[in-house]
Amino acid sequence: MGEIIRKAAIPAIMVLVLAVTIPLQYLVRREVVVGIPSESVHSHASHEEEDEHDHVHSGEEEHEHEHTEEEGHLASDIPLGKNLFPNHGLEVGTREQIWGWTSFGPGQGEAVYRDDDVAYRGLASAAVSTNGITIEEAGWYMRLDELPLDHVVVFEGCVKAEALAGIAYLEVTLETREEGSGSAQVLDRAYSDTVAGDSDWTLRTVSIYVPPEATGVWVKVGLSGQGRAWFDDLTLMVEEPE
Repeated sequence: MGEIIRKAAIPAIMVLVLAVTIPLQYLVRREVVVGIPSESVHSHASHEEEDEHDHVHSGEEEHEHEHTEEEGHLASDIPLGKNLFPNHGLEVGTREQIWGWTSFGPGQGEAVYRDDDVAYRGLASAAVSTNGITIEEAGWYMRLDELPLDHVVVFEGCVKAEALAGIAYLEVTLETREEGSGSAQVLDRAYSDTVAGDSDWTLRTVSIYVPPEATGVWVKVGLSGQGRAWFDDLTLMVEEPE
């Protein structure tokens, strides 16, 4: 009788082991291959589970999230000295899209793409090629989900240029929206030092103070002129004002 029980228990134990190890293998592979920290995967899975069990309150949660974005965050809400870009290595995406970023340009024949052949670190970079024409501006941008009001944001990244008769740069733009007004206005703007000509990977930095009246923070990597530029290893950190 004991032998029968032991034989019946073996399949159950194997099923339990597989149920534990397969998700762990998936998480490890996801972190190594695409560059998303496993803690982000856990967080995403946790949010999905909460949505399934607490869907009755989803409307209230969305309203609270929108309200938080409008009012911004204090020091205790946003970690200081931590990179706020989840896809800072630009590893996650396709040639046409980079997760978390939006491409822009005049649409005159330039190419704004994710280049998996050129990278400062990792497997890919954000790239702009004017394809022989001169353009006013093209690149990639992101609007921050959280506003680090009354703090300084520091935007850094590595920039590479090839035959660039123009400039490549990092930019941070602050916007404000008056109560009752439907349009946003530029509150302040800051640029990094530029890169031009034929230049290997060069670190560039731009910082700006975000005042309490700011209602939006935009970060951008861009090219103006004619040539090619690449951007990689981007970081955005929040610091206490001096």
